Amino acid sequence: MCRRVRATPEKLASGRKPGIPARFDMALISVGPRTSHLRTLDGLRVGQVRAIFTLPRQFGEYPRALAYVELFTPFRARDPSSRMRQVSRSNPPTSPQCGSHSC
Repeated sequence: MCRRVRATPEKLASGRKPGIPARFDMALISVGPRTSHLRTLDGLRVGQVRAIFTLPRQFGEYPRALAYVELFTPFRARDPSSRMRQVSRSNPPTSPQCGSHSC
């Protein structure tokens, strides 16, 4: 099992150096109790790591990096033709002052 995720911003081309596209790893995120069957997806959701950061010192000492993760929808039933489970990006939360986009 891999325990490393990466989130790197795009690097623009500079002189002769070509640009490098952004990279945002995907991960399985534990969101609930796991069953004893480790071969199931119960209690897991797909997430995409969008940023890895540390808190400013004014918030105290925290020894580990934090991550901002966008969660996908829960796993749906298997697709009959591919036999794969499907997910899609979750819609951002809305509030009256934000309208249909996130603040």
